[in-house]
Amino acid sequence: MGNTLSPAGVRLGLYGSGRTAAELVTALRSGPHSIEQGIVHAPRRAGSDLGELTIGAPIGVGTTSDLEAVLGSGKIELLLYAGLGGPRHIEAMALCAEYGVDMVHACFVHPRSSLPEPVYEALDAGARSTGSRIVGTGMIPGLWLDVLPCLLSSGLPAPVSVEASRVSDISAWGADVLAQELGVGSRREGTAVEPDRALRESARMIADVLGLGELEPESQGGLVAAGEDVIVGSLAVRRGQVLGFDQHVVLRQGESDRIRLSWRGLPGAGSAPGEKKAVEVTLTGADGSQILVQVSTPRDPYPGTAARMVSAVDGLQALGGGLHPTTALRIV
Repeated sequence: MGNTLSPAGVRLGLYGSGRTAAELVTALRSGPHSIEQGIVHAPRRAGSDLGELTIGAPIGVGTTSDLEAVLGSGKIELLLYAGLGGPRHIEAMALCAEYGVDMVHACFVHPRSSLPEPVYEALDAGARSTGSRIVGTGMIPGLWLDVLPCLLSSGLPAPVSVEASRVSDISAWGADVLAQELGVGSRREGTAVEPDRALRESARMIADVLGLGELEPESQGGLVAAGEDVIVGSLAVRRGQVLGFDQHVVLRQGESDRIRLSWRGLPGAGSAPGEKKAVEVTLTGADGSQILVQVSTPRDPYPGTAARMVSAVDGLQALGGGLHPTTALRIV
C-alpha cells in the first residue's frame, strides 16, 4: 500500500456502525485523517454520536442517514464504506462517482469481475469523469488468496500455477455477515454464494497477473450443514441448518489446473492441534520449483480489514479517477 499522506490528512465520512466501522473509528483516532461525518443505514439510528454507535463512547462526530446530502455537501473528501454489499453499496459508489468523492470499501476487490458489465461500465465512466477514485480492499479477498500470490508469482519461471487455501474460524464474525451473507442458521443449500464470489474475484486477479485471458473458474463445494445444535457467534444454529462453508474454485488451462483456491469457514476451524495453517499458498514454476507460504492469522479478521482500508486512503492518492482493483494500490 502507498503511504503518501495529504499534508492535513483526508476528511472522511464513515458509512456503517458494525464491527468494521468500530475498528475504523479506533484505527483513525491516532492518525492524520479525520472522520467528519457518520452515515447510518437506518433512519432511527441517525442523530446519535458515531462513537456511541461503534465503540461505546462519544467522539464528537454526528450521524445521518442521508448519504447523498453528505456526499454533495463538500464536507468530506473520501467515504469509508463499512456497510454490506448489494444495492446500497452500488448506490453509494454511484453517488461518490457523481459528486467526485473518493471511496474505499471492502465489499469486493476486482470490480470488473464482481459487477455486471453495464453497471461496471457506468460506474467507472462516472468516476473517471469526476475524478472519483473507488477501490476495494480487505483480507479475503484483497490479500491472502490474491495480492500475496500475485506478488510471489514473479519469483518463479512462467508459466506459474497457484494453489492457495484459507481456513477461518467464523465464531467472531458479525451477526449480519453470518446470517445475511453466509446464511448461517438458514436452510439454504448448495454454493456458498459470498465466499464463492470472493474466491472467483481472487482467481480473476491472479489470472490477470498470469496472463490467462478470459478463462472462467469452476465452482466446487458449498455450504456445510450442522450435525447438531450449536451456537455460532450470537446465532443459534439447529441441526441441518447452515453451519458454515467449504468453498473452492478451480481455473484450468487445457488439462492443467493453473489456479486452485479454497476457503473453509466454520466455527472453531483451524484451532485443533495439527490442523493446517490459516493460510497456505503454494506456487509452482515451469521448472518444478516452488514457493510455499504458511501463515497463522489473527482469529478476529476485523482489525486487519480496517487496517487495510485505512492504508488504502493513502494508497489511492496516486490513482486516477475510476474503479480500481486492489492490485492497483502501490506497495512501498
